[in-house]
Amino acid sequence: MWAAEATSGAVGAADGEIVGYVAGSVVESRFWGRHVWIAHGGHAAREPEVVRDLYAAAAGRWVEEGARLHLALVPAVPELVDPWLRLGFGHMQAHAIRESGTEAAPAPAGVVVRRGTPADLAAARPLLPLIWEHQHGSPTFTGMEIPSEDEYVADWEETLADPASRYFVGELDGRLAGHLLLYPEEPSLATPPGSVYLAVAATLPDARGRGLGRALTERALSWAQEAGYPTVHTDWRVPNLESSRFWPARGFRETFFRLARQVEIG
Repeated sequence: MWAAEATSGAVGAADGEIVGYVAGSVVESRFWGRHVWIAHGGHAAREPEVVRDLYAAAAGRWVEEGARLHLALVPAVPELVDPWLRLGFGHMQAHAIRESGTEAAPAPAGVVVRRGTPADLAAARPLLPLIWEHQHGSPTFTGMEIPSEDEYVADWEETLADPASRYFVGELDGRLAGHLLLYPEEPSLATPPGSVYLAVAATLPDARGRGLGRALTERALSWAQEAGYPTVHTDWRVPNLESSRFWPARGFRETFFRLARQVEIG
C-alpha cells in the first residue's frame, strides 16, 4: 500500500514506540474525480482515538493536492468506525462475506434459474444499466455518470468471455428478468484465499417480490461451494435500501465499510 503512487500520511509515536499510522493515495477517477484512497492497510492504531490525530496530521496535504473527497476502508467494528464518524465521515459502502453453500428452497412458481451465456445479453439489455440507474435515485444519489450502452455492453461481453466468471440468469414466467455475476478474486485483508466475488445481481422492478433474486442467490451460493470456493464476498451502497436489507437477509456479514468525507462543504 505504501508503495502506491502519490501516497503520503502520518505516523504517531509515544515513548519511542509506534502507536499508529494513516496513509492515503491521491488518485484520479472518472467517477470520483481527484480523491484520496485510504486502503485496508492504510491505517492502524493501538487506540482508535489516535486515528483522529493521525488523520488531522495527514489530511492537510491531501487537500492541498486537490483531493476534496476522502475515502477510507474501515473494519465494520463499532469502536473502530466511531473515530472516523467523528471526523465527518459517513457510511458509503458495505463489504460482507459468508460461507458458500446453502439449503436452497424449491424455486417459486414461474421462476427458472439457469447458467447464462453471452447469447443472453441481448435479452438482458434492460438489466445491464439497472444498478447504475437505481442508485441515481433517492436515497442513494450517487450522481455518477452512467456509462453509455456501448460501454457497458462491451464490458459485459469482455467479462463473460473470461472462463473464470460465472453468469446466471433468472426467468420469470418465461422472460429473462434477473441476472447474477460472480468471479474469483485475489485474497486481501478483506477476503480470504479462495473467495469468489458476487459482483452484480439485479432484478427488473416489475419482477420483484416473486422470489427471483433469492433463487438466483441460492443458485450462486450452491455453485460456489460445488466449485470449491469456501467463501463468497459482495458489497453494496449503504443508502441503497433494497440491497442493505436483501444481502444481510441472505446471510452476508459486514466486514468493512467504505467511509466517505467531502471536505470544504461549509
